Amino acid sequence: MKTTTLFLFFISAVLSAQTETLASGYKSNSKIPIETNQDSKNQEEALALINSIRNQAKIEPLFLSKRLSDLASSRLDSVEISGGYVESLDDTGEIYFYTQKDFENYYYNAVIGLIIPGKNNFTYDQITCDACEEIGFASKTISSTVWTMLVFDSLY
Repeated sequence: MKTTTLFLFFISAVLSAQTETLASGYKSNSKIPIETNQDSKNQEEALALINSIRNQAKIEPLFLSKRLSDLASSRLDSVEISGGYVESLDDTGEIYFYTQKDFENYYYNAVIGLIIPGKNNFTYDQITCDACEEIGFASKTISSTVWTMLVFDSLY
């Protein structure tokens, strides 16, 4: 029953994401056009999925932040240097997903993987954080594994 309910939630979230629009082609409440490269489009799709999940939970949508995306990228550089994930000590919320499978959109698939409840729901709790307003994404291949990092402006 729990699996069926979760499956129906995902279907609902995906359908909602397809009808939702993103800031009319502008970044984070500004009038700066969003970049048109594939990476940006993939991030927009992942953000739409996150915002549809947040909408279902009656939480305000998140906005994409270049500052947080740069931070996520630097944290993935640290993963590459250290050989593994080391939790940051600041007050941002960060979650990551890694895979060796090929996907067209690693950001979107990371969001799906991170919202599925497991033994601990901290990744879902971070995605549905009431205090969060912005998010940044980064993805990097490290030793044949694709790491995707999501950094939020606040810890849940």
